[in-house]
Amino acid sequence: MLLWHQILALLVWLPVGVWIYTVVGWLVMDEVEPPIGWAALMVGLGLGLATSLAPVRDLSWVPFSVAVITVVLAPGVMEAWRRYEMFRIDVEKADGIYERLRVNRGDVYAMTKLSEVLYERGVIHPAIALLDGALKGQPQDLFQNELKILGRWKRDLGSFPLRTEVACPRCGTINGAGVFCQRCGGEYLLDLMRRRSVGFGGWGLVMGVWLVLAGLVAAGPFLLTDTMGPEVRLGAGILAMLVALGALGVFVRRGVRG
Repeated sequence: MLLWHQILALLVWLPVGVWIYTVVGWLVMDEVEPPIGWAALMVGLGLGLATSLAPVRDLSWVPFSVAVITVVLAPGVMEAWRRYEMFRIDVEKADGIYERLRVNRGDVYAMTKLSEVLYERGVIHPAIALLDGALKGQPQDLFQNELKILGRWKRDLGSFPLRTEVACPRCGTINGAGVFCQRCGGEYLLDLMRRRSVGFGGWGLVMGVWLVLAGLVAAGPFLLTDTMGPEVRLGAGILAMLVALGALGVFVRRGVRG
């Protein structure tokens, strides 16, 4: 008769197989950085081996549970990562537009493109104010599409009053429709856009913490010995799983917020 840990030793390779297949797909499609992808592969294999071969069988349920829940949450993690990548691309696009505006602060075309990027990123009121200010006094026949976009944005705003004044995140100065702070010269619209999502350093840190903790969960059954009491092993297993899953939960939450 098979014991429960023997059943887990067989079943764990189903989620681990799905995880490996998924991560390999991400690597092939260049959706994750190679170091992160390879680390995720090693952690997945480690969780499978920890469940199947660990000498302390009482803890086999811990890496098994982490492996299963990781696979279940993988779509949410990837969606969070995809949203961050889109955000990063938009920030680079906005930064490129600011390069043009540093050379020519009256570049109307650049301001219209910047307003579109801001609007897509949820910086609604400053985007409308910027586009409205940029189009004032311009020939309508040259900016027909931009005028249609401005009209649609204002209709979508509905009865909410348009807030044209924005505080610079760097110095706190209140600015009207524009692209550079009146006091410090900072690119306050770009700063506002960046504040709407977690930065690259934050993403790398949280993902790194998750991989390290999941790796510790995989190594735990090999490190703990039978000389430790069952209460110690059970407590260590529960603590390791909660910490690892908590790190993954923070990763997903911060990514979805972004």
